[in-house]
Amino acid sequence: MPCLQAHDDFEALSKQACRGLQGCTLPPHITLYSDHLENAANAVDRLSQVAEGCKPVELSPTAIEAGSLFTKSLILHFAAGDELIHWFMQLRRQSPNRLDYQLKPHLSLLYSSETLSAKQAIATQLQLPAPALFNRLSVVVHPLTINTDADIAAVTTLHEHKLE
Repeated sequence: MPCLQAHDDFEALSKQACRGLQGCTLPPHITLYSDHLENAANAVDRLSQVAEGCKPVELSPTAIEAGSLFTKSLILHFAAGDELIHWFMQLRRQSPNRLDYQLKPHLSLLYSSETLSAKQAIATQLQLPAPALFNRLSVVVHPLTINTDADIAAVTTLHEHKLE
């Protein structure tokens, strides 16, 4: 999760996108790994093990893209640096399910059911932000499928770990 300044910058970018589209948002974040939650305490333990001794990481945005899927309506892509790949691999190794989740770092600026062409028009108007510092990792739970504003509203943070 981004530091406070980057969080505010991403929120402002999301608000700019919302001026032209109907949709909803989540607090700015990048998904490192996705798994079926079998036990919340185990998930928190796995994250804490991965986060132990980790430092904040600066990530560089590479593109803003519109997509047809609700969960990829308007996304900000980031380069997958060595730190992210290392954290991702650790989480994947510790996963009891070994899902085929692929690390493609992005931050969702907006979740929307509007047309792809409307989302693409907004994407071209948004300016790519500067590199940003990410200084927190968290465990969240969400519905198995995310297709509506109500699904987004159901996303809940279980634990947050600050990187020092």
